[in-house]
Amino acid sequence: MAISSVVGLSGNVMAPELSVRPGCLQCAMERLAGRNYCGACGNLFRPRCERKQVTVLFTDVSGFTTLSERLDPEQVSEIMDRTFDIVLEAVHEHGGTVNQFLGDGVMALFGDGPLEHHACRALSAALAVQERLETVRREVRRSYGLEFRVRIGVNTGPVVIGTIGAALRTDYTATGNTANAALGLLQIAEPGQIVLTSHTRALADGRYDFAEVGSMPLTESRETVVVYELSGEFTEYAESADLLLV
Repeated sequence: MAISSVVGLSGNVMAPELSVRPGCLQCAMERLAGRNYCGACGNLFRPRCERKQVTVLFTDVSGFTTLSERLDPEQVSEIMDRTFDIVLEAVHEHGGTVNQFLGDGVMALFGDGPLEHHACRALSAALAVQERLETVRREVRRSYGLEFRVRIGVNTGPVVIGTIGAALRTDYTATGNTANAALGLLQIAEPGQIVLTSHTRALADGRYDFAEVGSMPLTESRETVVVYELSGEFTEYAESADLLLV
């Protein structure tokens, strides 16, 4: 799955920190000092860039190229539609936002509440995705003789959020090493595996079953982090988390 290091974002993920020069989204008028609205068309100027602590979750279908080569486009589309529906449902149930569907993958953000809360919601969502996709996996194997598995990467940290582009095309985007590292985890994960950085693991310690995978560089800066595999959720925590989400 090829994804740019600039990652699209939709949803209410806002926090003041950085700023960029705003402008009108409709007519490209430059912002006048002391004004919040365009003097030509009256539209609200594009928002400033902001920084927020979030947990980023990426999913990626393992062997998607083989799947596409062996099956008709309609069959592939049906499988991916079911997969996306499962991911969307699990993410929303756990308080996250799916902000982009990227080819054979999905990016989701969890950003409300304290760090440990949205980190745990992201991990619970990842477990729910893998559990619910077992039905799709069995059906693909039975019907087509192919193995269908999804990899998931999770990382927690700061992202910078804001609008980029020109008047005819704009995107509200999240950038930074946190998103890049979460994406890099997909290159490490085995099919069907959920992997996360030590940043997320520290926030969820004592609530899930982890196994250390090793220390690996995940970004262009060659930052090295310890990577863990998530294999399960302790029953006591799962029950208390369900009560908090009601």
